[in-house]
Amino acid sequence: MRREHEPPPPPDQSPMEHEHQLRRARQGRIAKFLVALFLVVVFVVFIVQNSKRTRIDYVFFHRDTRLIWIMLACGILGGIVGCLLGRPGKQVRLRRKKKDENPKP
Repeated sequence: MRREHEPPPPPDQSPMEHEHQLRRARQGRIAKFLVALFLVVVFVVFIVQNSKRTRIDYVFFHRDTRLIWIMLACGILGGIVGCLLGRPGKQVRLRRKKKDENPKP
């Protein structure tokens, strides 16, 4: 059964095969979400357990800071860098131009 927002099956593929591929893609997204959720929970528990003050040496100065803020900042920066470099869940699709569209002179 095809939903409204799903693309129709390709002409060379049966509807059953197409439905199977869509189901596997959905299951993959759910699995990624559950793994990410588990990692976030572990990260939050780890941060809360390490909330005592410690001396942190920054590049040009030092300061007594709670480890909770250092770990939270590192996690956020790591997430931003990971998203910028990896763009999870997105695929780059190279589109080939048809010969009819761009005839060479």
